[in-house]
Amino acid sequence: MKWILYFLIFIIAGCQSGSQANKQKQAVPQWEKIGPGGGGSTFIPTFSYHNPDHFLVKCDMTGSYLTRNGGISYQQINMAGGASCYAFDPNDSTTVYIGSSTLNRSKDGGKTWEQIFPKQSEIKSETYIGDHADFKIETTESSLYVGQEGNIGTIRVDPVQAETLYFTMGSYFFYSNNAGQSWKRQDIQHQIDNLYTNPTSAKNEVYIFSNEAIAIFDKTSKKITSRDIPKAMLPALSFTAGTIKNTGKTIFYALHHLSPKENAYTFTNSEIWTSEDLGVSWNPAKDVTITNETSGLKPCFTMVVCSEHDAGNAYVVTNNFEVKNKDKTSTFWYGALKTGDSGKSWNWVWKGGGGSGQYGVQDAQDAANLKDSWVHQAFGGEFIQLIDAGVSPQDGNIAIVTDWYRTMKTMDGGKTWSEIYSIPNPDGTFTSRGMDVTTTYGVHFDPFDKNHLAISYTDIGFHHSYDNGKSWNRSVEGVPNNWVNTCYWMVFDPEVKGKVWSVWSGIHDFPRGKMTRNPKWKESKNANGGVCVSTDGGKTWKPTIEGMGTNSPATSIVLDPKSAPGNRTLYAGVYSKGVFKSTDDGRTWTLKNNGIETNTCAFELTLAGNGNLFLTVSPTPVYKDGKKGKEIFSGAVYRSTDGAENWTKLKVCDGLLFPNGIAIDPANPDLLYLGCWANISLADMVGGDVVRENGGDKMLDMPGGIFRSEDGGNTWKSIFDKKQYVYDVTIDPYHSGRLYCNTFNQAAWRSDDLGKTWKKIKGYDFHWGQRIIVDQNDHEKVFITTFGSSVWHGVPEVE
Repeated sequence: MKWILYFLIFIIAGCQSGSQANKQKQAVPQWEKIGPGGGGSTFIPTFSYHNPDHFLVKCDMTGSYLTRNGGISYQQINMAGGASCYAFDPNDSTTVYIGSSTLNRSKDGGKTWEQIFPKQSEIKSETYIGDHADFKIETTESSLYVGQEGNIGTIRVDPVQAETLYFTMGSYFFYSNNAGQSWKRQDIQHQIDNLYTNPTSAKNEVYIFSNEAIAIFDKTSKKITSRDIPKAMLPALSFTAGTIKNTGKTIFYALHHLSPKENAYTFTNSEIWTSEDLGVSWNPAKDVTITNETSGLKPCFTMVVCSEHDAGNAYVVTNNFEVKNKDKTSTFWYGALKTGDSGKSWNWVWKGGGGSGQYGVQDAQDAANLKDSWVHQAFGGEFIQLIDAGVSPQDGNIAIVTDWYRTMKTMDGGKTWSEIYSIPNPDGTFTSRGMDVTTTYGVHFDPFDKNHLAISYTDIGFHHSYDNGKSWNRSVEGVPNNWVNTCYWMVFDPEVKGKVWSVWSGIHDFPRGKMTRNPKWKESKNANGGVCVSTDGGKTWKPTIEGMGTNSPATSIVLDPKSAPGNRTLYAGVYSKGVFKSTDDGRTWTLKNNGIETNTCAFELTLAGNGNLFLTVSPTPVYKDGKKGKEIFSGAVYRSTDGAENWTKLKVCDGLLFPNGIAIDPANPDLLYLGCWANISLADMVGGDVVRENGGDKMLDMPGGIFRSEDGGNTWKSIFDKKQYVYDVTIDPYHSGRLYCNTFNQAAWRSDDLGKTWKKIKGYDFHWGQRIIVDQNDHEKVFITTFGSSVWHGVPEVE
């Protein structure tokens, strides 16, 4: 009976589409999300004013997750480029806003969406470009969108004036008095952090917070004045504001970093400041817990948030709360602290750590008051960075805190926290609630058990299911700790039950250019990996790397089915070294790079039915004397006709190439399909610091899309849009002439005529796609793997 419940949850959590068009759209058919749930960073939890069970959460991989039942299940909403902020209308429970590169509104509680800024009539072009296939809009010169960079920073619906809206982009403040039909903007000259207005003390004013000053917008005169922030709290950030319940009194909270913060992973000492006179004066928090007075070491706070109408309750997130021990060593804590008296006193409500504070080091403890799912047993013994927090605007005891892997909610002011991302099942397995935020590479099928599926993941390693995807377990026992971040691929032995090989890497996100920007990336502590073997179907693993070494981040592995069981021939692609071959079931490996040029970032291997082996090599920077420069090695495609003893470089096109995956027709080994990424910038490959020091950035002209060869790779022809970022191509062996591809352009595609024509797959609109894999247990369905939204499962109907 419990699987009926899970089925209903999946249906509720179906992935309905966001739209870049002005007209409303609703995605059909529904897609089921599979996996354990969670697994990645989530941000900006934002509650409805009308019901605390209605809230939105963002994934850093572009997805948005909306729930109407307190986190029991989720609807995924996808905007091109991902969301950057949310707002619920305080006057209308069915109106919701999502900010991204555009401003989007739903009037039916999130079921359908319309773009209200910029207007569709103002848009000249929409493009995807770069390593992340960033979404870019070009508008007419008359549009207020002209000159804007980045995404919308914050949105606010006026609680007093009907149809009045505000939002920000960079230093610009936008306002509309006619529900977004037209807009005006003003430049306050500073990056805007937050907006605030309320029905009481700030009734006629909008407070525009930046790290250097507070700009005050008069709703009547439309004029802006400025109020300085005390020098002692500059730079200020993470502003939050609200009214104290039963008093109507307004309070502002803000953070101050005592030293520059280079990026999101830089910890710097911080202070909390408050103002109870609308920012005229500010005072630092003096409570001994929040200041860490006992150790004399200021903590690092990353954000502070209060309840808008219960603002005496506020939460602050810390990821570097250092305590000095008697032996002069340090212990590091992370978590959240809460005030219930407007910042006068603070207490821990989430306290984890107690160790060295180092990623991947098992010397910590999870917070004791968490009722968690699979993340607790997987990562609870190590440092886990908290990310964000959100509070119900009506009740300060209802809040959400997120971290690297999970989303947790409290209903009692932080006394206890419960997972809202994954269902713990009685048998020790886990089922997604529809909030799936992790990168996946493949879905793999056990040839001896149709109910046994596996998923190769980034960040959370390897998960498998013994009930055809209904519930999942993480399985990394025996994998070296500095490998377990990413399982890129695996292969079952087709004739030996329980035998399976997998490839692992401490570096995730290959083949993204950012992973190889550092000249010493091959020497980093994360540049480890290799091959593991299992004889119990993936429940336990053992490294098998003789001749390869532990410093071998591996991304691909193939098995020659014509080799003898127990003595299989295997090939593995190692991103830093090239191609390795084993002829003894993976026990020993030999490097086979004859004919492969200097660039040895081997990404994907593919074996044809006639024994020909194909390899894609990713672009990578050229380092001279161990230093960065502006040159890159092009990607390449190689073919071997003699079992990897020799390789021949194939000419796909003139100039640079970024090849990813190759598909080979099982009935015709000379018919090949190659997926490629389109143009990326030089900075994508070598880093912004290099291009700034050497004359500026430029786009690298690369043909993307799909190429087809009908002669075993000797010649190639483009058969798909060259501006598309195609990760891989799939041949459907159960439907003659059918191909699939997934892209980084917010679409997956199907062809039923060997690539002559292509149609979008309905209902799938995630920004960053990986592969499409035909369901071997139901040939009418496919699995879609993604860069940040786990695995989608459904029928690939086309538009």
